[in-house]
Amino acid sequence: MNKNQELFEKAPVSKAVAVMAIPTMISMLVVVIYNMADTFFIGQTNDPMKVAAVSLATPIFMVFMALGNLFGIGGSSAISRALGEHKPEKAKHISAFCCYGSLGVGIFMAVVSILGMELILKLIGASENTIDYARDYLFFIALGAPFIMFGTAFGNILRGEGAARESMIGNLIGTIVNIVLDPIMILVLGWGVVGAAVATVIGNMAASLFYLGYFLRKRSSLSINIHDFKLGENIPFSVASIGIPASLNNILMSCANMVLNQMLASYGDTPVAAMGVATKVNMLVVLLQIGLCAGIQPLIGYNYGARNKKRLMQVFRFPDCVQ
Repeated sequence: MNKNQELFEKAPVSKAVAVMAIPTMISMLVVVIYNMADTFFIGQTNDPMKVAAVSLATPIFMVFMALGNLFGIGGSSAISRALGEHKPEKAKHISAFCCYGSLGVGIFMAVVSILGMELILKLIGASENTIDYARDYLFFIALGAPFIMFGTAFGNILRGEGAARESMIGNLIGTIVNIVLDPIMILVLGWGVVGAAVATVIGNMAASLFYLGYFLRKRSSLSINIHDFKLGENIPFSVASIGIPASLNNILMSCANMVLNQMLASYGDTPVAAMGVATKVNMLVVLLQIGLCAGIQPLIGYNYGARNKKRLMQVFRFPDCVQ
């Protein structure tokens, strides 16, 4: 029995939840810092139009992350259930499906976003004062869509096999790279919103490379080998049945932000910038709650797959006991 299997099956519930949930909640905090870093350093330019442009474009970035979560959260659930059923080969097929699925959707969204840029700018409420900045920012974010989706997906996929610490490390690497590059590209090089977007993409690339290295070093029981990519065994449905509701919730939140930004734009660009900052602070509480749920989800999935009803209910009840 490997240590992750022991964690899922034998470890005290309090320890299992802590090992899985705490790194996941830290990862969610990292996501908030990730998003706030661009706004902070753009704010140092003392140009509210640039801050407003980044705020307007943030919902599109969140849509990319939501689509990554479709494969990440859905795949993590399917993988933990497969491992609970003692079907390691199926778990490998699911992880390979999520790997190439997230990259494929990322490439598709990059093309659609670039070709439909003008329509997107209208939908997010860009004004004549912010449209050029928003276009510059979105162009580079769109180019990085495959890395954003892959990194988001595999941060969750690793948790599906119990590697919550490694998932957190990948997130931290991406955030640190982003924060280090932000002041250099935005302020020192004077690239403004373009620098913010490029730093964000490079940060996601760094996280993606860490996850790729994790697999190449064969530290995972899962697979990203193209030969393990399969559509059989009901894999797409098992991923989508959990992933679509999870991603749809995030997409609807992004749509709500777009509508709010359009309404605020009638009062000027400065209120849009202010609301963008306030929204990112509010994300702090929301993402901590999401982190707790995402952290215990693999435990629930594994014990559901193993038909261990007693331990399953213990995991369900534990968060209520500590509130």
